Amino acid sequence: MAFRRLLEFLSYSFGGGTDVTGALKHAIDVLENDMTSSDIILVTDGELPNPPVSNAVLTKLEQMKRQNGLEIHGLLVGKRESESLNLLCNEVHNFLGSYDGINGSTYLSFGSRTRTSSSLSLASSKKNNLHPFLAASFLPRSIRRQSRMILHATSKLGMGDEIYNCNMKLKKRDDRTKRRRFDDFDDDLEWQETESVGYVSGGSKNKVSQEYQPVKSEFDQKVEDAVSLLQIESSKFVEESRLVVDGGELPWSGIKVLADTIEYVASDLVERDTEARLVVLGMISKEHVLFIGPPGTSKSEIGRKLSQLCGGPFFQRLFTRFTTPEEIFGPLSLRALENDEYVRNIEGYLPTATVAFLDEIFKANSAILNTLLTILNERKFDNGAGRRVSCPLKCVIGASNELPESDELDALLDRFLLRSYVTPVSDDGLMELLSTKIPSSTPATDSNIINLLEDVISGASTALDEVSIGQNICILIRDLRTFLRDELDIYVSDRRLVKACRLLKVSAASHGRRRVDFIDCLLLQHVLWKYPEQRDTIREWLLDNMTPGTDDIVTQTKFLLQGLRAESLEVVKKTMGDLTGEAGARTSDLDVISSIVTELDSIAKLLKEQYDELGRHIQQLHDVSNHLWINRDDAQASKQYLSPVAEAAIVSVRQALLDTTSLRLALTSTSIVNEVRSSAIEALTNQYYIEASFTDDELQMSLKDAKRRYIGDQLRRWKSARQIFETTSR
Repeated sequence: MAFRRLLEFLSYSFGGGTDVTGALKHAIDVLENDMTSSDIILVTDGELPNPPVSNAVLTKLEQMKRQNGLEIHGLLVGKRESESLNLLCNEVHNFLGSYDGINGSTYLSFGSRTRTSSSLSLASSKKNNLHPFLAASFLPRSIRRQSRMILHATSKLGMGDEIYNCNMKLKKRDDRTKRRRFDDFDDDLEWQETESVGYVSGGSKNKVSQEYQPVKSEFDQKVEDAVSLLQIESSKFVEESRLVVDGGELPWSGIKVLADTIEYVASDLVERDTEARLVVLGMISKEHVLFIGPPGTSKSEIGRKLSQLCGGPFFQRLFTRFTTPEEIFGPLSLRALENDEYVRNIEGYLPTATVAFLDEIFKANSAILNTLLTILNERKFDNGAGRRVSCPLKCVIGASNELPESDELDALLDRFLLRSYVTPVSDDGLMELLSTKIPSSTPATDSNIINLLEDVISGASTALDEVSIGQNICILIRDLRTFLRDELDIYVSDRRLVKACRLLKVSAASHGRRRVDFIDCLLLQHVLWKYPEQRDTIREWLLDNMTPGTDDIVTQTKFLLQGLRAESLEVVKKTMGDLTGEAGARTSDLDVISSIVTELDSIAKLLKEQYDELGRHIQQLHDVSNHLWINRDDAQASKQYLSPVAEAAIVSVRQALLDTTSLRLALTSTSIVNEVRSSAIEALTNQYYIEASFTDDELQMSLKDAKRRYIGDQLRRWKSARQIFETTSR
């Protein structure tokens, strides 16, 4: 019971840190009275307040640096960096190069810029009346400027130890063994004394004597094993926990019929693949299609071929300023007039057609316009008082040489959801056109297609109820409307946006999918332009914004993880790695760990959704050439543009997911022993910062170039990052 109470007490954190003010004041007094030509070595765990000392002490130290050339060297024990210590010291050295957490031994090769043949012992904390974990000692600068030295430190870090002895011994160059200067040591290696020779003299990795081998302490090995375990487990978790984001595929068998329909409409036509796809899509989605372009570009032929597949009446008219309603909706019934009824004979006219082709539609006069709008939008025709009849109209193909100039025709323009600018064939296409045999009659239709097409259209309409549009697609459409309004001055009505979303659902359903995907959004380039030249601008915007898992999500995740790592490390140090309370961890600290895990779960869920979304997106890009409604050239160009972006995005999202999962496992896994848990989290944190500190070009430079550019801790970080980079690249 007493031991448990002791553990509980030791788990408390009093937040005091280390006060170096008293030690530095004592050092200043000694330097002013007895050792004016000496420097200060400050040994601390780095847990200093910020600022570390009062302004008065800091001002005094700066004055001594200017007047006497004072230098303050920090020896950092137990941490990699301390911002507060950096404010005080000319240079900070990392003391714990290799620490064995089992027997408490530390072996360190430590480079210094001093040259001396004497030895120095750091004063005990009791002798100098300092904090038990802080010692300040002095080294005359006259000695420091004479030679080089190696600090070989051995310490026993047990409870109650108060004195740290550091013996500095000169290691001069031995010509007989051709030992190299200490400058040539590789900072990545840590060395331990062997039985046959007293000290290691250095040398490159490839030229090390067999008597001296780099070693790792048992504790370091445990930390390394724990980090490897976390990375392996997180990678396994990521691959095994893929989300099912669509709930399966629709039982759809109409793709072959639709592909045959498109092929039939495009047959014997040159460079009209896009238009053929749009009219078939308009037919199964019951939307109207508008063709803008010069005469003689096969616009009416496309409509005629479509009507032959629908198995119903085809209506075709050329509008002029003098076109009368009787030409479009049918003549008045003379028999009905005898009974004082205003009724038209609509048989064979637009109200009874299945597919209609209306040429020069924007020349329709006001006497026709209102009735035409009702038929196009509601599929209804008012044939006399109280007689509203339903129209079997599936698709109207409108054609015009130019867009309307009058605002009163904007409502008519808005009724045509799909739009295409039909240009004359290219020079290469002209050669194909001239060499094509002109058919003596319209090619015969496949009766099997006609019979199946009606079922396909009915099935597509029924399947729409099972197709969903995710939030990411809605955000894309919202941002696109903002772009159109602010940058292109295009007004998009609510009715048009709702119809556009329904069209995307039809696209997904026709491929047997239960949800709209980003690849379907490429169809919006044929929906939202006002002038033909705006189509390419809309397409470019879509290509730039339709990749899920963009940098914003990864950046936000990295920012959140940065805070959660620091908080996790702090609380795990308080609990000594205990996650259950069995070793004395306080309930409040365990609650903090639980809340961090909950936050990590939320981040991981978001990242998994993005990861799965990107994987699905990449797969669809691979199959985009088989998309029914995107022509082959556009599909190939989109794939070439989007695939590299998506591949890079999925790598970033996966790495962010691995980082999140690794930290979560570090806070929950029982496979990691408590004594190394905080060190494992710190290693994961350092690895994250190391990787983020250098560009790919910097990591590919040679060691020689890196030594020219970086010094000290920065060079060591570069080497660690280079090692991680090479491992990842392999």
